[in-house]
Amino acid sequence: MLNVLLLNAYSANHAERLRRSLMTQWQVATLDEKEGEAALARALAEADALVTTRFGPSMPQAPRLKLIQSPVAGFDRVVEAAIPPGCSFCNAHEHEIAVSEYVLLAMLEWNVRLARLDASFRTGDWTGGVAVAGHTHGELAGKTVGLIGLGRIGRAVARRAKAFDMHVIGVTRTARASVDDLDALCPMQELDSMLPRCDFLVVSCPLDEATRGMIDARRLSLCKPQLVIVNVARAAILDEEGLYLALRDRIIAGAVLDVWYSYPTPSEPRAHPSRFPFHELSNVIMTPHCSAWTDGLIERRWRFIARNLDRLARGEPLQNVVFAPRGPAQD
Repeated sequence: MLNVLLLNAYSANHAERLRRSLMTQWQVATLDEKEGEAALARALAEADALVTTRFGPSMPQAPRLKLIQSPVAGFDRVVEAAIPPGCSFCNAHEHEIAVSEYVLLAMLEWNVRLARLDASFRTGDWTGGVAVAGHTHGELAGKTVGLIGLGRIGRAVARRAKAFDMHVIGVTRTARASVDDLDALCPMQELDSMLPRCDFLVVSCPLDEATRGMIDARRLSLCKPQLVIVNVARAAILDEEGLYLALRDRIIAGAVLDVWYSYPTPSEPRAHPSRFPFHELSNVIMTPHCSAWTDGLIERRWRFIARNLDRLARGEPLQNVVFAPRGPAQD
């Protein structure tokens, strides 16, 4: 029987779900790193597969490891050089449905302001409606949405945006002949010329050294004053200070932010999401990294993880391979 280790609560909480989904023989174990280095070393020494969101040089030796499976899409906390020789690293997607629905909700909410209309109407205020010829709200039809990144999320947003009769343009680092549901496709080198065309800008690309701080004060100054940014990727793709100042000074109209510069820790469970007071700005909608966090996502991801473990057990090719196995270390 093969052994799979689910490391820390994010993975370990789904041990029973994984057991139910597996079709091959696996011993499923869980471990919290708080149990200490010795316990982690013992568990990794016996593991054929590991499910974790991070892996680095400080991890103990894992001589049997053939698969490190991330239960999430991002792999910015995984150090490729630390992966044992002969071991694959795979990630899990399945979040494009949830995230793309969130993006459409964000754009609709920005135009309609349903929550604000509800709150004011409960006080007897009719000014947002036709009964008193009050103020109007916007529509998505005819607006231009720019997509930075055309992976699974970007393409899912494009399909949904076209259903709302939006004009959809995108930039990507990956050479593509075309992308369905896009009105214009540009290489990343043309980002500066794309930005002034956008009413909404959706950030859905990976975070790496090339994209870190990519949307900075200079690029924000290129945008329309009416621009609204929706970030569902990683916060650090947008320069923290540059974004805050552009919002505070109304260089752009607003932002819907689901990803942040700081996150809770056991010692600080109510951590501030940024060193800047985004929460004081009326033109920002803030959510706690929840865009993908749906019941459907959980089921799809753990079914995918189970199928990848089944493939490993059967000697079949793995799916979503990010880092392929290296040969044995050379002396």
